[in-house]
Amino acid sequence: MRVFFVFFFLGSLKLTAQYVTFTAELGDSTTLVLGDSKRISKLTFYVSDVQLETMNGEFVEVAAYHLIDFKDSNSLKIETDNEREIKSIHFKLGIDSTTNVSGAYGGVLDPTKGMYWSWQSGYINFKIEGVVQREKYILHLGGYSYPFKSVQQIILPVKTQSDEFRITLPVDEIIEKLIPIDNTIMSPSLKAVEMSKSVSSFFYLK
Repeated sequence: MRVFFVFFFLGSLKLTAQYVTFTAELGDSTTLVLGDSKRISKLTFYVSDVQLETMNGEFVEVAAYHLIDFKDSNSLKIETDNEREIKSIHFKLGIDSTTNVSGAYGGVLDPTKGMYWSWQSGYINFKIEGVVQREKYILHLGGYSYPFKSVQQIILPVKTQSDEFRITLPVDEIIEKLIPIDNTIMSPSLKAVEMSKSVSSFFYLK
């Protein structure tokens, strides 16, 4: 049995509530308890430039930056005024280089959120921590300048109109494919770039 960890982007389509729902799949677990010493103790990441592409090719701006943190239920929803059918969902995994070089900001970009290294290294785009086979893993993926630019563009086509679009991150893919390569990354690097590309490719729309 697979478990889905859910967070929401709230919106509207044809005057009814619409959700773009992000879920994370994890093996045969039946509950999500972050920090319980099991496979995931932390799962936090930035999404930025979140947009909905309509059928006529126009883009509805949803959020410039948003921090997803599974330990903060208030971080799991974004509201949008969209009322049209959606062709695709666009977002970036991470924070763009322009924002990084402009310096730290307030709100979700505040360094106190624990997702900012320094002015030189910039923001942590994606953070996951936990334990696999009694071994701790820590993946803090980020970097904004060449050759360590790690922000990733993600475009997911919408095949069927619905009031809920479920975008899924199979965490098993990270645990099984990336952690064996390197279970500790805590600074910008070429390996962090490659892992960021892999993580972004794992998202899919059900």
